[in-house]
Amino acid sequence: MSLAIVYSRASMGVQAPLVTIEVHLSNGKPGFTLVGLPEKTVKEAQDRVRSALMNAQFKYPAKRITVNLAPADLPKEGGRFDLPIAIGILAASDQLDGSRLKQFEFVGELALTGELRGVHGVIPAILAAQKAKRAPIIAYQNANEASLVSEQETYFAKNLLAAKRELTYCSVCGRLTDDDPCNICTDQTRDRTKILVVEDSKDVSAMEKIQEYRGLYHVLQGLISPMNGVGPDDINLKSLITRLMDSEVEEVIIATNATADGEATAMYISRVLKPAGIKVTRLARGLAVGSDIEYADEVTLLRAIENRTEL
Repeated sequence: MSLAIVYSRASMGVQAPLVTIEVHLSNGKPGFTLVGLPEKTVKEAQDRVRSALMNAQFKYPAKRITVNLAPADLPKEGGRFDLPIAIGILAASDQLDGSRLKQFEFVGELALTGELRGVHGVIPAILAAQKAKRAPIIAYQNANEASLVSEQETYFAKNLLAAKRELTYCSVCGRLTDDDPCNICTDQTRDRTKILVVEDSKDVSAMEKIQEYRGLYHVLQGLISPMNGVGPDDINLKSLITRLMDSEVEEVIIATNATADGEATAMYISRVLKPAGIKVTRLARGLAVGSDIEYADEVTLLRAIENRTEL
């Protein structure tokens, strides 16, 4: 990949407008060009990011690097874009998997050592990211501020290496994790005859809060959406079928959201798994049509999983 797209947030009082950071690597004389109406403090990111990457034991690509901060008419200031620019360079140079970036937003200033420093205005950024259904990754120094909106799922990193680790997915279930395989997949006390299928990692966190479901999970990392051109091969579905081939799973519980895409995904999975003789159930009462699992209360989720129905 020579082009990477990373999401971040500017700070404008109580607002946090979206900033899309596009990083492109091309052949030619090595250089760094930053466009998109950056202030002087943002332009200084070039030197901070280069030193941070090298001191964190990453490779700084010897290519022509062009970074665009969009929209161009939005003023940008401060060092808050250091982290997303660095992540974009790593993704564009194939030092991390860029396909995972669309689920996150990055805000943080980099020290020359690769350590992450806190920035102002993280609360509006966290709330805006949550509204966009993306998880923010911010500096650990901002943890106290982030705790004021503790119901929002936020990842903290002390340095560039830690930020990269937050982009790691479990090779078994597909959820975000610090360790691979994740602690749920390696927990031998879990009921391995059941797999609960969800759209993304935030849904796993929501289900774990009720402390009643003790089976395994599988994260699709998206939903089938014919209107948006997203098919079965575009989500984490093949690995689910592979898991079921050589396992003791007796039941697959589909816990996608009660939306058109969620229902389409559930019906497709049911048609694929039914011929294999695996029981396929769907979360039933408790979740209203059009609702999101991550926003449901614990009692609603408990009733939904207790009253699931077979498709």
